[in-house]
Amino acid sequence: MRTKSIMMLCSLLWAATAWSQSKVFKEVSEDISSQMKTITQDDALIGYLMFTQLEKASKDSFNYQVSIMDENLNDIGKLNFREKNLELQAVSFDQDVLCLVYLKSDMADLKGNSMKKIRKSLDGTQNELFTQLVNLQGEIINTSSQQVELRLKDEVTYFKNSRPSTIPGRLKNEVILKNIPGKGFSLFYGDEKQRHLSIIDLTGKETWQKTMTDGNVVGMLTSPSDVYLLLQFKHQKWEGGFKLRGYNATNGTAYDNYELKDKKGNQLKVLSFEADPATGKPLVTGVIINPRRDDHFLSVKTMRRGAYDGVFTLLVNGPKKSDIKERFSYWQDGSKAPEIKTTGMLSEGKLYPDYAKTIRDFQGNTYFVGSSYVRKVNVPGIAVATILAPFIFPPIALLVSGVHKVKQTDVVLLRQDSTGKIRYENKIDASRSRSLRNKDPFSAFSNRNFYSVTNTTSKSNFLIMDEAKGAVIYNLEKKKIVRNVPHNDGNVYTYIYPAKEGHIMVMEYNQKAKETKLSIEAL
Repeated sequence: MRTKSIMMLCSLLWAATAWSQSKVFKEVSEDISSQMKTITQDDALIGYLMFTQLEKASKDSFNYQVSIMDENLNDIGKLNFREKNLELQAVSFDQDVLCLVYLKSDMADLKGNSMKKIRKSLDGTQNELFTQLVNLQGEIINTSSQQVELRLKDEVTYFKNSRPSTIPGRLKNEVILKNIPGKGFSLFYGDEKQRHLSIIDLTGKETWQKTMTDGNVVGMLTSPSDVYLLLQFKHQKWEGGFKLRGYNATNGTAYDNYELKDKKGNQLKVLSFEADPATGKPLVTGVIINPRRDDHFLSVKTMRRGAYDGVFTLLVNGPKKSDIKERFSYWQDGSKAPEIKTTGMLSEGKLYPDYAKTIRDFQGNTYFVGSSYVRKVNVPGIAVATILAPFIFPPIALLVSGVHKVKQTDVVLLRQDSTGKIRYENKIDASRSRSLRNKDPFSAFSNRNFYSVTNTTSKSNFLIMDEAKGAVIYNLEKKKIVRNVPHNDGNVYTYIYPAKEGHIMVMEYNQKAKETKLSIEAL
């Protein structure tokens, strides 16, 4: 089966259809490849950008084309230029100015060489972070470069990349780029030595910067007045160790550091770091780690013992610790509904949920979403062990493998309301996995991706659950599925992604015609 991703539309050239919200992309020469990126402003999708690597211009440079589309896929501008080998990392937009950040390298195509030679070439090559400011007419306003040290990509990532010439190195901390409304852009990246936060105005001038040597930045939020970073540090509990660090967007003055712990000192695992839809303030949500939990990969075996003590939301109302509104809800106190057991298990169906995402609505409710797992006795295994009991070793081997089996089942939703009360909200039908051992980690099961789409006009929130067989779109307020989209229908493979506010992007890849159709549809 051949799958495609909206962020990896490689070897494509597009042709507009008669519809304003639809485009068809046809596969062309392997010597041409494209990267598609979403254009965001204030964390909202406002358009799309296609970065195309064209023919080679010299030994270490290429001709490039940047094509800009609005949120309905209409073409609004193009830029053609020549540069050294580039990989587009991030795009953002503010005040009619696009900021594009690339990795730039002297290295061209090295795919035919050994990893030893590639590593040696990487060590001896100049690599830079290249920033480009462009207006909507396709004119370059400003460019700048900063030398960086790259670490070698893993072999599979490098050799299977479909671009004619991809850079074999990557940054230690990937690029995060956000606009600061009315002021410019906030750019974060980290190499082998340091982590850098730079504020760039709309002319390309750096207004202030910070250098950090501690922690890994895993998220960034900006507003006209603030820049917030979410960092994770090495900690005894590998899912914990988070800190929130903020700065004044105008002058870089540092705010109080906030270590993510509950009032008992328990570490917190972050599931989402985003703006609250009602207030626009930074919101951190996740689960409270049980301090008595064995610190290894999570499985139903560890969930049965109570891997987490509850859920939390933190609303950042200002620069001081005292400005952060904390809400902790525990399985073992009066904040939970009776269907939630003291270990977090849901009594309906005896489900063990592994929460992966949160969604905040306009009424201050937070929904915790994840796959559920059911645990049952391994009857066939026990029967075989009983029959083979006289032989000693076979039954021991069978029993060591586990007297219980586990299946991945439905998607579940837990709701924490504005007062901190939590209850089991609903479940969404999903595929059942094959049975695995009780102690197998959740990562051994089928991967599910969760996205959300918000409509501020109707105050509606939608959850997109994507798995191997297809995608499901669920309306949180109406508590029902509004659309099922199978991935495979003959020669056509269909995928769903979030688009502009209140809309989804439907991507249909026709294997026979070798073309991809993108459509923007309202929810």
